[in-house]
Amino acid sequence: MLLKLLILTTAVLTVTAQKNLAKFGTASQSSYFDVNKGNPVNAVNPPISNNFSVAICTHTKDYKIGDNKTAWWMFNISFGTAYITDISIYYRENFAHRMSGFKLYVANTTKIPPVGHLCYADPGSGNPNITQSIPCYQLGQYIIYYDDKGSTDENVYYGPIVELCYVAINGCEKTFWGNNCSQSCSKNCIDQHCFPGNGSCVWGCNCTGICNAHCLDGCTENRTGLNCKKYNLATAGSVSQNSNSSQPSSQVNDGNFSSCSSIEGSTWIQIDIKKISIGTELFFIIDGMFDYISS
Repeated sequence: MLLKLLILTTAVLTVTAQKNLAKFGTASQSSYFDVNKGNPVNAVNPPISNNFSVAICTHTKDYKIGDNKTAWWMFNISFGTAYITDISIYYRENFAHRMSGFKLYVANTTKIPPVGHLCYADPGSGNPNITQSIPCYQLGQYIIYYDDKGSTDENVYYGPIVELCYVAINGCEKTFWGNNCSQSCSKNCIDQHCFPGNGSCVWGCNCTGICNAHCLDGCTENRTGLNCKKYNLATAGSVSQNSNSSQPSSQVNDGNFSSCSSIEGSTWIQIDIKKISIGTELFFIIDGMFDYISS
């Protein structure tokens, strides 16, 4: 039997945002511009724009440098831990210099300065884009926008100021994934933790038999290998073979190890993966036995 092509290769996992979690929680900030003006909740309510007023954007208090060394805005997800895929920020129009040097965290504590995963730190070497989408891929309960740099504005020196006009926090509650986060992660995933975009296990999976070696059970379509960290190029390919079989040839690359394409005699199977790719390893199962080959 000649196996022409069944390729597994590592690839960067792309996760699609599933839900705006900023609709589920409470916002706070380090200080207030004025009573009922520039409130922290403004950042998670429409409109989605950089247009500024204290009625629709946040605004911490103006401090001279030396009076206050930090400013922050924080969002607490009401249902607890969530897997954050990316965070979109709309800062005050024409005031990018006040945004320069900011840091963005996903954390599990409200401690300031933040203690958690640093998603992004602006280098502070120029004015950043006032509209940004920042990838995070992190589990946490709190999202913290933090500034300890301060800014120069019309020759008047200010301490750090936060002026956010809109923030979207994209991801899913832990143990859920899929469209609108409506599907449960596999119980085989360790701590039932999976990626929101495709349901594959983040920390690997608990299973028996073949899964102990390759973590196949609990990994979803296009994923395979130890801890589900490898991408299967063959999944989206088309299969052809030179003999007839009572089972569809597509069972060769459907990811289901209980369904097979039965072939007898001298034959070949070919999988067209549709585009030129670099493969690193081959993995195949024949009559219940499996091999794992590094190229």
